Amino acid sequence: MKLWQKIFLYTLMLVMLAVGVTSILTLKNSFQMAMEQKKKAAFTEHEFLITNFKSLLLSERLRQNEILLENSRVKKYMEAAFSEETMESSVAFYNKNQELVYQNQEQEAPKELLAMAADGESYMQASGEQLYIVSKETLETRIYYFLTITDLSGVFRMHRDMLNNVCRISMVCAFGISAVLLVVVKLLLLPLQKINEGTRAIAQGDYERRVPQKGRDEISELARNMNRMAQAVEKNIKALEDVAEDRNQFIANLSHEMKTPLTSILGFADLLQIKKELPEEQRMEYAGIIKEEASRMRILSGKLMEMITVGEANLEWEEEEVSGVFNEVAASLGVVAKSHGMEIRCECDTGKLWMDKELVKSLIYNLADNAMKASREGNEVRIRGWFEKEVFFFSVEDSGIGIPKEEIGKITQAFYMVDKVRSRASGGAGLGLALCVEIAKLHGGTLTIESEPGTGTIVTVRMKGGAAHENL
Repeated sequence: MKLWQKIFLYTLMLVMLAVGVTSILTLKNSFQMAMEQKKKAAFTEHEFLITNFKSLLLSERLRQNEILLENSRVKKYMEAAFSEETMESSVAFYNKNQELVYQNQEQEAPKELLAMAADGESYMQASGEQLYIVSKETLETRIYYFLTITDLSGVFRMHRDMLNNVCRISMVCAFGISAVLLVVVKLLLLPLQKINEGTRAIAQGDYERRVPQKGRDEISELARNMNRMAQAVEKNIKALEDVAEDRNQFIANLSHEMKTPLTSILGFADLLQIKKELPEEQRMEYAGIIKEEASRMRILSGKLMEMITVGEANLEWEEEEVSGVFNEVAASLGVVAKSHGMEIRCECDTGKLWMDKELVKSLIYNLADNAMKASREGNEVRIRGWFEKEVFFFSVEDSGIGIPKEEIGKITQAFYMVDKVRSRASGGAGLGLALCVEIAKLHGGTLTIESEPGTGTIVTVRMKGGAAHENL
């Protein structure tokens, strides 16, 4: 059973139950009120009849100037006063022995009721559709039990008529309420149906689909949450697709980068093997090429291994003095720079930073190595580190060939090289900056690049987790 059917049926049952209970209670209350009014009217009539009859006997006794009236004459007056033609109620008189003296209609009276009235009190009792009222009276010094029987069938008939009318009206209302309720439920659940259609489309791969989210009720809130979920799913799917695409590109580039030096090595090795008599100069040239290509493969494999393990290895976090780390890197880079006719200038504030020392050294070394590859003989590479509140910054600046603006957003991709010929000639594989970005991320940092062709490049790294010494 669908949700709208459940809501419709349960709501209809509750409404009909409420209407039915309310109608029954109202009818019951009306019936009880009608019965009470009828009883009061019957008791008033009972008192009125016996009072009038006593007055009749008194006036007849005075008119005839008698002390007491005989039983026969009293009975005669009963017949005259309570004849069936003039009375709607049934009236009966019983003597003190509870024997019937007179009744205007043939009806049986409850014997126990007469016994109850022996104490002089008036009693009332309803039985079926009859109301019995009896009282003990003294007529002409003789004891009588005066009984009136009132017909309640009119009250019961009115109650039945009202009950039948309520049933008919309830049936008509049930059909009317059903129609209105069906329309209301359909309208209220229409947004839910649209949400269901939207989620089905999203589940089938339409991640750009969104569901309507009008209003501020629970269904609208559900729609907003579904849209947020769809947006998150779309974002994650896009990220997975980008990762898969990057991985495929990475593998393709890796295959290409590995294929080129391997082809050179195999080719020149074959030449050395085939040509038995080869001039020493040419043999040295071929051997040099093989060594150069093998060296480039070693660098490439080392960079790849470092990229693979940098996010998976257990980092050795320690609080290190950053100036010492920079001085160590500057010392090792100084020898390389002098061999290329360049100079390394390193300046760093004193302070401590939580880091993996070897990874940070690799980060600085890679950035400085790139700067030297982009520079010319006689240029200077400047490395500077400083603290700003709780954040450590360092920059690597060169005056080299620079990078075109359209290439800056791509050079952090693995294997991407702006000048492939120049990079390969200097032993590069396009992995250095990609590795630097990963190391910076592990230290809660970011890497930004500013460059102008022919002017030089400034790479700035922002890293969290340290502060300068307050006493320095």
